[in-house]
Amino acid sequence: MISRRANDVWVNLELMNKEFKTILEKVIFLEWFLSALDKADIINQMRHIEVCSICNENYFLLHEENKVISKYEYRIPNGATNLIVNSSILHLVSMHSLVPELSVISALENLYCKAPKL
Repeated sequence: MISRRANDVWVNLELMNKEFKTILEKVIFLEWFLSALDKADIINQMRHIEVCSICNENYFLLHEENKVISKYEYRIPNGATNLIVNSSILHLVSMHSLVPELSVISALENLYCKAPKL
């Protein structure tokens, strides 16, 4: 079942381009990021798997666990709107070291706790 709300705003993950400066920075951020996303609602679960446009793999992997990431979306409250983020963000952060845009980090900070300094 597809879950949509009038105040949902989709985040374009193809615009992610900033990378972590060090491996340690990425590891610290990723630990916070995964904990913060656990507080968001998972919606629109699908059974198919997408292909990554960066590495052209037939599936998205979560770095440390080598776990295949199914297609779904996170709904993150962000004041008057909800940010909708595709599950591929897990792959983009953990495998390609891309930093989520500030609006996603800020919304997660309001939901969970402050992000580590980048």
